[in-house]
Amino acid sequence: MFCAKKGQIESGQLPPCEDSLMQHTLRAKLSGGIWRRSLQNLPDVPAPSAGHGWELDDGGSLKIRWMAGLPAPDVVLNLISCTCRRTCRPSDCSCILNGLKCTVVCKLQGCSNLVQDDAIVAQDANDSDGDSDD
Repeated sequence: MFCAKKGQIESGQLPPCEDSLMQHTLRAKLSGGIWRRSLQNLPDVPAPSAGHGWELDDGGSLKIRWMAGLPAPDVVLNLISCTCRRTCRPSDCSCILNGLKCTVVCKLQGCSNLVQDDAIVAQDANDSDGDSDD
């Protein structure tokens, strides 16, 4: 975010997170293991979806598991903003494209993708429930 020109940054400009690197490493390790066993008659190959960077979709096909957690800490996600002027559309809004809700930092404050204050208050209340020192 520090290196962004005029404070604007696209999600593709950010480096991959540690979790993304770990998932890629697991997929590469599985691939290398398959190649290493390629000359065996009946190789014992583990299931790709068993913690090796792959997962099964609803149809039973393999798809890449890009990340197991959040793409960034909550503090950074709250700083991401879009520059929508009239409406937030999925084709134009960087928040929607990245699967995020618009925040108070976004230009358009009346969009339907905006985080509701009630949700923030409820989240804060849930966070404070477990903080007692009994």
